[in-house]
Amino acid sequence: MYVLFGSVLALICMAGLCCIACLLYSKMLCSYSAQGTLAVVWGVGSGEGVEQRVRSLVWLQECGLLRCDLVVADAGLNEEGRALAACLAGRYPTLTLCCWEELERHMNEG
Repeated sequence: MYVLFGSVLALICMAGLCCIACLLYSKMLCSYSAQGTLAVVWGVGSGEGVEQRVRSLVWLQECGLLRCDLVVADAGLNEEGRALAACLAGRYPTLTLCCWEELERHMNEG
């Protein structure tokens, strides 16, 4: 009985140490502020894949693994794609929608 209890307790302690090590490792990799850094998602056509890419980047931001502004660059979005990008920009405050021509100006602002 005590052997089983000791084994379970050891496994729980090992899992806890692994979680702490992962958290410290991620903080070590992302300890700097990335002000002026942009993550650009290119939007073409109806915006296939734009929402998934944006949600992935927002998830990384929420986890503290990505510290930068997000930009959806309109590189030929149609009306449906622009509506999707505008909806995403309204949903996520760190996301900006800009056209291809404005991207350089947006990059120089940072």
